[in-house]
Parts: sequence; C-alpha cells; structure tokens
Amino acid sequence: MLPKPDAMPVRLGRDRSPVAAYALALAASAVAVAVAALAQRFLGLRDLSLVFMLAVVLVAARTDTGPATLAALLSFLGYNFFFIEPRYSLYIEANHGLVTVLLFLAAAIIAGRMAARLSRQLDALQGAKRHAEARQALSQRLALAGDEDAVLEAARNAFADALDAQVWSQLADPRTTSHGHAGYRTVEDQGWWFLPLNGPEGQLGTLGLRLAEGAPPLAETDRETARAMAADVVQALLRTRLAAALADERIAREAERTRSALLASVSHDLRTPLASIIGAAESLECFGDALPAEERAALLETVREEGQRLDRYIQNLLDMTRLGHGSMALNVDWNGIDELIGSAVERLQRTRPDARIEVSLPANLAPVRLHGALVEQAIYNLLDNATKFAGMSHPIRIEVLQSTEAVDVRVSDSGPGIPADRRTRVFEMFDTDGGGDRKARGTGLGLAICKAIMEAHGGHVEVEDVPVGACLHLRLPTPLAKTGIGDEA
Repeated sequence: MLPKPDAMPVRLGRDRSPVAAYALALAASAVAVAVAALAQRFLGLRDLSLVFMLAVVLVAARTDTGPATLAALLSFLGYNFFFIEPRYSLYIEANHGLVTVLLFLAAAIIAGRMAARLSRQLDALQGAKRHAEARQALSQRLALAGDEDAVLEAARNAFADALDAQVWSQLADPRTTSHGHAGYRTVEDQGWWFLPLNGPEGQLGTLGLRLAEGAPPLAETDRETARAMAADVVQALLRTRLAAALADERIAREAERTRSALLASVSHDLRTPLASIIGAAESLECFGDALPAEERAALLETVREEGQRLDRYIQNLLDMTRLGHGSMALNVDWNGIDELIGSAVERLQRTRPDARIEVSLPANLAPVRLHGALVEQAIYNLLDNATKFAGMSHPIRIEVLQSTEAVDVRVSDSGPGIPADRRTRVFEMFDTDGGGDRKARGTGLGLAICKAIMEAHGGHVEVEDVPVGACLHLRLPTPLAKTGIGDEA
C-alpha cells in the first residue's frame, strides 16, 4: 500500500442543477418581497429597491446569468406589484415611476450579469486550484510507484479521493493492445464512466469511475481534469515500463559480461591445468619406464596438483552459479567456528604444505547456527587468497572474536595490501586485476563466493584498513548456543 500525501483529499466539483438554480431565483425573489414588506412596515424603509437588488446579486453570485436575469425580472415585478402605486397592479401611474422601475430593472440585470461573471471567475480560480491540487496529489503518489501495480494503486487512491468515487482499473494485454484510441464506451446510465489510458503506441489500460449513488454528474472542467490525471497515469506507466526494460537490458548486459568473463576464464585459466595434465600424461605414456623414478614421480605430482587446481576452479564456478540462482539450500545447524577454521586450514595445507597459519581463538568459543560447509568454504577462500596474495614467506593470521550479536573472523597477511580504490571491486566476479585471486592466475571467484556466502547468512565481508598487508573481515550475525555468551534462538 502506497503512503498517501499528508494533505486532505481534494474533492473536485459537480455541475449545479439548472432546476435548483432557477428555483433559487424564484425563492430569492419571494424572500425579497417578504423582507421588503417587513422593512417597510416595521422600519419605515421607503426605498425598497435595494432589498430586491441584494436578492438579485446573491442569486447571481450563486448561479449564472440565466437565473440572475430571472431573479431581476421577478424582483422587478414584485417591486412593481407590491410596493409601487397603484399597488397590486402592474400599472405604473406616473412617468417618473416608470423611469424608476425601468432603471431598477436595468440595474438589476447589469448587477446580476456582473455578479455572475465574478462568480464564474471565482469558480474558475477555485476549480483550477482544486484541479492542480488533485494532480499534485496524484503526482506525489505516482512518484513513489516503482512498478505497474503500484501505479494503478496510486491512481485508484488519487481518483477515489478526488472524485469520491469507486475506481476500477485494468491493464491491457500487451499482445492484444490496440493501436487506435478506442476505449470503453461511457455507460453513465449505469453509473460508470470509463477512461482509456492511451499511450503513444496504443491503449495501455482502462480506468472505470463510478460516482456515489445520487451524486450529481461531474462538471465538464472536472472531466477534463480527470482526463489529465489519466494522462499522468499513462506517463507513469510508460516510465515504469521503460525502467523495467532498462533493468532487463542491464541484466542482459551483466549476463553477457558474466558469460564472456566465464568463457575467458575457461579459455585461459582452466586450459592451463588441463595442458599440464595432458603434457604430463603424454610424457608418461611415451617414455614410461625410460624415465627416472624421480621424474615419473614429479610428473605424477604435476597431474595431481593440476587436477586439484582444476577441481578448485570448477568448484568455485559451480558454487557461484548455485549461490547466484539461490539453488543452494541454507541448512543451518550448530557448528563450532574453531572446527570450521581447522578444516579450512587442513584443506589449504594439503595443496600448500609450506603455508604457515597462525590462529587466535577466544576461550570458551560458543557454537553458532550457520551452514557449516559454506562458511568453511568462505574461510578457505580467504586463506587461499591470502597465500597467493602474500606468498609463503610470512604467516597468515586468523583472529576470531565473538559477541552476543555476531562472530567476526579476520584473515590478515603481510603482503603488499589492497589499494583503497579496489577494496570494493575485489569482491566482484571475474575481477582479476590486482592481487590475490585477482591475479591473471585464477578465476576471480574466491572473494565473490565469500561475499555471496556472507550475504546468504545476513552478514558481510569487507577489506579493513590496516598499516601493513591486507585484512579481510567476515562478520556473521548469528545467535549463539547456551554457553553463557548468548541464548539459543
């Protein structure tokens, strides 16, 4: 539900009933006669023409020229019949009396026309203000609408507030959208008025308005405002469709970029271990026992190492694909962070036995609820990235901190560090510029997988600013087991 503007709903006007306007003229003339009689009898007022003039002006201010003219004629007749000698007759005895009543009639008609003109101008100004406020209220709602459903909801709310009407809306099927401007016909005998939402290439949909039962019909100026509001809705629909098209195009470009990067990675990175494996296998096949035992062992070690390297690349690609499509179930359970770190370190030392890892764990480390295999993979990727980034000459340090809100794992090294302008980009897929798994040797997926795993747990990973080397920080906001540190969720 979209929030409504703070201003009060703007109600557009209604047509005044002609019958009511002429009835007002008749009633005002009768009241003027009664007021004039009372004023003459009890106040001794002799010039009663002003009473009738006031009645004409009041009618003109509330209605239009026609009722004002009728009020002037009736006031003239009433003034002549009841108050000019001879009374109770339309005969005028003296010439000066005839001139007086004729001048009164002319003045009443002129005053009525002027008052009616001023009334129309005032109504026009008030109507313009109401219409501007109604369109502004609609624009405020449409500005918050991010898709077609939100646009239609905003339109329904705005039209309902402005017209006090029941609103129905429907979008046209894009496959059957007409290229003309023919919409639903007006069925006002049933209380409905349909507004086609016509775009530049055809009808986008339809708005149906049904006024409250017994309500007078809309004035033509208000109908024009409703049509203008419908045009605003059309523009909002076109905007959301354009935004959706641009988003789809952006996604398509990202998918194409990812596909191109993946192909580049396959062609450059995955072919390297394959070439090594094939070369070692061909050497063993061609020379076999003619090779010394040390060379055969070295070739077999090359096959094993390059096969493991290829397996890591493929596993990274599969993990990133599964995380990106949400197909990897996040089955959380109680796990010890120390055990996950130990498993990751053991995996790393199987492929890099010369790597030195220093681990700092707090006492009484509590189990946490998380997906053990994924978090172990994230920690392993950080360690693997650090060894490639800083080399084997300096130890890789792992520090764990635990609180009631989160578990923090920091992996730091003494390498050349990560420039400040790259501390966000290093977590992008296939970004191989720079160090770590961003070198030319690597798919550029290790840190991207860490980021995806942390976000799947509601956490994050970032590069911290340290004086020497690089420090990557994993943060997992997760409940703790009942060990005095936190309570089980």
